[in-house]
Amino acid sequence: MKKLRVLFIIVAAVLFYSIGLSSLVRNIYLSYDGGEKWGAVSKTVKFLAEVPTYIKKSTSQPEFMVKNTTAKDGLTVENKIDGISDMKLLFSYKDESFGQKFDLVQLNSGKVEKEWRPDNRELYSLAYNEDNPRKSPEGSDLYFMHPYMTKDSSLIFNSQLTSLLTRIDSQSKLQWLNNDRRYHHTIEEDHEGKLYVCTAPFEAGTYDILPDNQDFYKKNLMDDEITRLDPESGKIIWSKSVIQILLDNGYENILLNKGQFISDIIHLNDIQPALTDGEYWNKGDLLISCRNICTVFLYRPSTNKILWLKNGPWYNQHDADFYENDKIVVFGNDIIREESTLNPKVTPKNLYFNERRKNNEIYIYDLVKDSVSTPYSRLMSSEKITTITSGRCDILPNGDIFIEETNNGRIIFGDTIAKKMEYAKRIDQNHVSSLFWSRLINN
Repeated sequence: MKKLRVLFIIVAAVLFYSIGLSSLVRNIYLSYDGGEKWGAVSKTVKFLAEVPTYIKKSTSQPEFMVKNTTAKDGLTVENKIDGISDMKLLFSYKDESFGQKFDLVQLNSGKVEKEWRPDNRELYSLAYNEDNPRKSPEGSDLYFMHPYMTKDSSLIFNSQLTSLLTRIDSQSKLQWLNNDRRYHHTIEEDHEGKLYVCTAPFEAGTYDILPDNQDFYKKNLMDDEITRLDPESGKIIWSKSVIQILLDNGYENILLNKGQFISDIIHLNDIQPALTDGEYWNKGDLLISCRNICTVFLYRPSTNKILWLKNGPWYNQHDADFYENDKIVVFGNDIIREESTLNPKVTPKNLYFNERRKNNEIYIYDLVKDSVSTPYSRLMSSEKITTITSGRCDILPNGDIFIEETNNGRIIFGDTIAKKMEYAKRIDQNHVSSLFWSRLINN
C-alpha cells in the first residue's frame, strides 16, 4: 500500500510538473514580447522546449536533400532549344551542411564555366544579429538565395529570412555584408544599375489598422519593405513598407478582406523593376508579388501610386515578371494554406494541393484584354511540377519556358506541350539538391 502511495505521489508530481511547464512554455511563446519579461527563465524554458527539435534535426535527413533516383546529374537534353547559345544559368545548391555553392553553367553545353565557394560558416557568423526577433539559433545551417552576378563576376545574395545580405568577389572573398534587417527572397537590378531587395525591419512600424499599443506586435509583425540599394557598397538608398503602400492607395480591404490579420500578412517575395517603357508601365515602375494575400500589383515609386492590382486567380504565387509590352507573367504555386488556430485543423499539412489544382501553374495576364491565359498547363501537368514554396519561371525569346521547381530540385525547359531540357544537381544515388532561386543570364 505504501508503495502505491509513493507511486501515486510520483505520478501526480510528474503530471502537475508537466502541466505547469506546458503552461509556462505557452505563456512565453504567446506573449507579445516573446517572453523577455521572464529574463533568464525564458531562455532556459525555450531551450528545453526546443531540445526535441534540435535532436530531430541532428538525426534526420537535411532539408536540402530531395529524394530522386531518376534525374541525371547536370544538363539533360531531349530536344534542343533555339536562341539560347549565349544564355547561362546561375544556380545554387548544397551537397553538405554548411556547403552551399554557386555555379555558372553554359546552357548550350551544360559545362560549368565558373564556380564560387564562399565560407558558409564565416558568413553565417558575421550575419548573426541578436536584435533579430526571428533569428535562427546561432550556428544554424541556413541557405543562400537568388545570387546576382555583377560585371566583375562578384555575387550578391541573401540568406532567406535572416540578417544577411552580402557581396563576395570572383574568388569568393567577402566584400561587404549587411545584417541590419531581414533580407529575403529576390534581388533584381533596375534600369539605373541599382538593386531592389525584399527586406523587413527587426521592429514593425505603427499602423492604424492594428492595435493602438505597438509593443504588442512590433516584434511579431513581418513588416515587409521594398528596399533599393547600391550594389557597390550595400548602402540603402530608399525603403518603403508594403503595408503602408497598400493603405496609402486605399487597399485596406486587401489586407483585411476576411476581417483577419496574421503576423506574416504580406509575405513579399518578388520585386521586379521595369527596365523599359511598356504600354502600361514606365522604366522604374515595380511589379510586386505578395504571396499571403495572393496579390500582384504595379507600383510607381516616384508618385507612391499603385497603377494596377490583381488578387488571383493564382494562389500563393511567386515570381511576377513583365512580358512583352502589355502582359504580366505569374508563377502560381496554387497551393492552399491552412493557418487556423483551432483544433483539430482541417488538414495535417498547412500547405497542400487539392483536386481542383493539382500542380503549379503559369499565368499570363493581358492588360489590354483584361484576361488571363495558362498556355503551359499541359507541360505543368505532365511534368507534375509541384513546388510547395518558391518556384520561378521565365519565358524565353522563342516562347519556350524556363521553370525552377525549387523544392523538388529540378530546372525544366519546355514548350507548351513537353519538356525539352532538364537540369539537376545530384548529391548521391538517391538524392538531388534542392535549388535556391536560379537566374538566367543573357551575355
